Amino acid sequence: MLNIDIHSKKYADRELLQDICFTLEPGTFLSIVGPSGCGKTSLLKLIASLDDDFEGSIEMDSDSIGMMFQEPRLLPWLTVRENISVIDKIGDPEEIENLLQMVGLKHTLEMYPKNLSGGMARRVSLVRAFINRPRLILLDEPFVSLDKPTARALQNDLMLFCKSFNPTVILVTHDLDEAIALSQKILFLGGQVTEEIMTHHNPTNGFETLDPMQVQSIKENILSRHPHILEGKL
Repeated sequence: MLNIDIHSKKYADRELLQDICFTLEPGTFLSIVGPSGCGKTSLLKLIASLDDDFEGSIEMDSDSIGMMFQEPRLLPWLTVRENISVIDKIGDPEEIENLLQMVGLKHTLEMYPKNLSGGMARRVSLVRAFINRPRLILLDEPFVSLDKPTARALQNDLMLFCKSFNPTVILVTHDLDEAIALSQKILFLGGQVTEEIMTHHNPTNGFETLDPMQVQSIKENILSRHPHILEGKL
């Protein structure tokens, strides 16, 4: 269980976030959508305990958290195996090989990041996020700047891991199609001081992706009712 109750988050004298409250049951996939600069990444940092300067509370059943960022953040002087081993708390070399095998990258174990394509580096980053079987996965626009086929393949790998390990997932994204395709719930942020302006529930069970026609239909429905929702306005 994850309980978020953020009364206020300030930077200097400016209030950035206010009154953001939600609860996630284990195994829920939530996407957070909002305009650039509204504080989505700041919210993710609060949840990850990378920032504790706020008013309110964040309660979770476990402090086991995996994170994936916009960039792979692989250490260039380490091999793929070593980049994953650096944060591996389980210490089972076969587990690293097994997870890489799941995304078709077992052959990259002794390769260095400079020899990986962008999509391959993101997959290694995905394996690193899951290597300790965390109960909570935080994703900060991990598919941004990838071409659509590569992003879609990586999303499929993400969902494969989610089905295998059943974490709670929070994805920050600008891409409404992506949020609809992957999530059970979508939290829309907006307002002069950023707050929750709407929550949308998707017709999904577990970690299932919606097909493109379903995504388009849901997207059209949301935007017809709230044409300025992506601008942070109802």
